[in-house]
Amino acid sequence: MYKFILKRLVMLIPVLLGVSFIVFSILSFTPGDPVEMRLGENYSEEAYNAMREEMGLNDPFLVRYVKYIVDAVQGDFGTSYRTSNPVVEELAARLPNTILLSVVAMFFAILVGIPLGVISATHQYSAVDNVSMVGALFGVSMPNFWLGLMLIVIFASGLGWFPSSNFDSWKSIVLPAITLSVNSLAMITRMTRSSMLETIRQDYIRTARAKGLKESVITIKHALRNAMIPIVTTVGLQFGFSLGGAVLVETVFAWPGIGRLLVECIKLKDTPVVVACVLVLATMFSIINLCIDILYAFLDPRIRAQYKTAKR
Repeated sequence: MYKFILKRLVMLIPVLLGVSFIVFSILSFTPGDPVEMRLGENYSEEAYNAMREEMGLNDPFLVRYVKYIVDAVQGDFGTSYRTSNPVVEELAARLPNTILLSVVAMFFAILVGIPLGVISATHQYSAVDNVSMVGALFGVSMPNFWLGLMLIVIFASGLGWFPSSNFDSWKSIVLPAITLSVNSLAMITRMTRSSMLETIRQDYIRTARAKGLKESVITIKHALRNAMIPIVTTVGLQFGFSLGGAVLVETVFAWPGIGRLLVECIKLKDTPVVVACVLVLATMFSIINLCIDILYAFLDPRIRAQYKTAKR
């Protein structure tokens, strides 16, 4: 297990290097000058040249990239072109809000999606099953930004139950969390139903029923436990996707997270902040996938046996 974890962490290095190189290249070669955006309309040529030199933009592309990576390895992601603050401070102020939003959204998706999928599987082709599957289809199909706007129109502007922006109370997170969770909820519901349908048709489920066990015990202890591997995979992937999907949701609801920061800095070609944001999101996504793989061993004894056999 330790060798597996170490191998996955080592494999993360070329992934992050590739991601950083692609993002750095795109921002370097696309139109737009961060110096002009920072100085405004009225500036002298001397001030322009001095700021380019100060920001290191006169160096060749590869020199700037290698310097950025070397500093990033030491924990220095540079200085924001937009605010002149260290990028680490910008991330530290925004990242907790994005994590909070994603965790709340995934908690809601899991809390509703797994029970709904189990009920749909155990009552196949019933009214509950049909309604939940149609709802899941809509949930997968709806864009986050459209759903967010609809929730603002109905529950913020219309009914006035929740604020449409800012971050000053627990009510502020309700609408963005629901918006971010709908797609994940639909995917988890569909996967739970599919996995449960496959599991409850196995011979050991019929044996458990023949022994006279309660249906609730069979469903939860035997069927759901053995159906958890694909469900956990879906949850892990959706959690990672929610970190990326938070970009649109945070923009719609003016949520002070890393996604909104990323959009603002892309507009201004704030390369140090954009690359740092993408690296943080890519690292978190990879670590979530690693945690899911480790969790497999605790859910399925056969996987633990494979680890032990490989170790021998």
